[in-house]
Order: sequence, then structure tokens, then C-alpha cells
Amino acid sequence: MDEAPLGFQPMRADRGDSATVVIGSSGELVRIDEFGTPLHQPVRPFPALVTGGAVLDSVWVGTWVEHELQQARMAALPLVGEWAEGGGREMLRYRTETADLMPSSSIWSRFLDAEPMAVSRVGDGVVFATLRRGIYRIDEGAAEIWRAPYPEWPDLSGLASRDSLVSSNEIDGRIVIWSEAGGVTAVDSEDGGHVLSTVVPLPDSLSGVRHSEEGGWLLLLNNGGVVLLDDLQSEPEVVRTPGPVSDAVHDGKCWRWTGWRHDGALRDGEVQCAARDQFGVALIGDRVLTNDGTWDNYGLNHSD
Repeated sequence: MDEAPLGFQPMRADRGDSATVVIGSSGELVRIDEFGTPLHQPVRPFPALVTGGAVLDSVWVGTWVEHELQQARMAALPLVGEWAEGGGREMLRYRTETADLMPSSSIWSRFLDAEPMAVSRVGDGVVFATLRRGIYRIDEGAAEIWRAPYPEWPDLSGLASRDSLVSSNEIDGRIVIWSEAGGVTAVDSEDGGHVLSTVVPLPDSLSGVRHSEEGGWLLLLNNGGVVLLDDLQSEPEVVRTPGPVSDAVHDGKCWRWTGWRHDGALRDGEVQCAARDQFGVALIGDRVLTNDGTWDNYGLNHSD
């Protein structure tokens, strides 16, 4: 049976073992179960775009940015109970640090002095960066574990507008951080110490990065296509797709994805695609969440 539409335009889903949080294009949030059914009414806890997030054991940690007013927040929302609607945008014009300036329903919340990015779960906490300031690891209660310098890539110095970070992934005790232009930095997950820095040559800027033990690296390109890497030292393999890819998962056998008017898979080195009318936003099991807030079956079955 098809679920009712979410009632807003989703732009991504933050998946975790304990919950999945769907994020809307205007800052809406809703937790869903494994069948895509909302667990509470969609709300806007804060009047700004939700730019990042990660699901932990008992909270979802998210970041909000209001570019015009140059304000940013980070907060943790519980994964049980109802989430409440927040205040309107007019409240952001007052800079005093009071409760009504923070996301509603939050267990903790913080002002940030620069734009947050590359938010991901590491262990029981979160790693994130703030633009040109640093990289930080915090625990579930927001206590800082370590901080590291913001990465720099001299070979990309002519691309200053593209030094924003798009992804961080924990692999084998390291946190691997990717920039939009293909810069890669790895730091030790325990203390933030520098491990390596390199640049992966890419035909386009990055919109996201996925990793799995079985499938290696899958890099999502802004204008369409994906790039495969076995490891950070291997030669990148560009794979063309009918349009930009918005979400991808490795199911233990192959990479599967959804995106602009198509679903796709890479099986035995061959790209398989199925057309769809809508823009696929996220993969949840064998279902695709589309940009009109409805659910559809993934376009390729496991035997295709």
C-alpha cells in the first residue's frame, strides 16, 4: 500500500540504525519508520535551511544555515516523541543568545561562527567542519573530543571558491574528508592527527561521497555521473549516468542509486538504468523517496 505524501518537498534523508530523518527543501524535518511512514507531523524547528545531519543512537544532530543573515546553528533532536514547530525568520534578526533563537525540541544547541559542513557520525558522536576554520569531533552531548586544522590543498589554490567540504567518512580508524574540488584529507579518528592529503582528479565538482567495505568509494558528480575508486591511491573510473545522482547505497553486491529521472545500478562493471518520471531523492530499502514527497518502488529489481 502506498503511503500518503509527506506534505513537503524532500531533498535528502539521513539514515541511521535507530531512525531515518527526512529533510525538506525549506527546513522541514520528519522521522520515518522503515516503511516510510511518518512518526510525527513534519515541522520546521528553525527558520533556515538544514545543511547537514547525522543519526546517532538516541539523537539526530543537524546543522542550519541562514546565508542572508549569516547565522548558523547546530542542535541535537531526540529520536523519540513529537518534534515541535520553531519560530519564524524574524526572530533571527535578534542576536541575543536566548532559547527561542535555537531549534525547537533540541536537547542541546549551539551558535556556530562559520558555515558548518561535512557532518557525519563517527563512533558515538559526530565529526563536522566549519568553513576555513577547522574540523571538530564532538560526542553525543556536544562535548569537544578534538579539533584539527581546516585542510588545504596547494594544488587546488586556484579553486578557492570550491574548497568547501562535502563529505566525511570513517574508515579503518581514519576520517576521510572530501572537498568539492576533489581534495582529500584523512585524519586519525581518535585524536584528529594528520594521516594523509591528496587530490583525486575529477571531471566535475563533487556533490557527495559514499563508501562501503565491499564497493569502495562512489563519488557523486554535480552535473551527472559517478566516479569509482577502489582506494584513495587507485585510478578514478568515471561512469556516466542519465543525470545527476542524489543518493546511493551498496547492498553488499553492487552499488544502487537514484537521481534525476532515473534509478541505476552498477553490476559486474555494467551500468543498468531505469527511467522514472520524478527526481529520486533517497533510497530507503527497496523504495525511492521522490522530490514530490511520495514513495515509489526502486526501478531495478535484484535479478535485473
